[in-house]
Amino acid sequence: MTRIDKLAVGEQLPVFERKGTIEHWNRFAAVNDEFAAHHWDYEVAEAEGFPAPFAMAPLQLAFFHAMLRAWIGDAGRIISVSAKLRGPFFKDQLLTASGKVIALDHVEDEMVVDLELAQIDETDRSIAIGSARVALKSSVENDV
Repeated sequence: MTRIDKLAVGEQLPVFERKGTIEHWNRFAAVNDEFAAHHWDYEVAEAEGFPAPFAMAPLQLAFFHAMLRAWIGDAGRIISVSAKLRGPFFKDQLLTASGKVIALDHVEDEMVVDLELAQIDETDRSIAIGSARVALKSSVENDV
């Protein structure tokens, strides 16, 4: 178990990986009512200039949230997450999300952690970058 007071600038978060499958995208589309054909139909995606169907941008943001939640656990809270897409996440590719601690600050009873975020596909192409701020209770051991 890692103690919050042992966190350090430069520390890497455990990566979050997700395969670009229609099953994942369909579940996300269902709760967001976003059934655009370019997310699953090759012909539509190609007609729009893409080589393959691609994920929804909000789903890529949700992958950053999933990575952060897995890292901070129930004792932490996500304060903010922002992202900028660099390119589409195509069907059947592997997305890898990563994060790095860039600043730490004790605020009252919490450790506030600023993070640099990135997503790459299986060819190491940057598909998103971002930043996040999370807070962890200073008085609780967290499995981070």
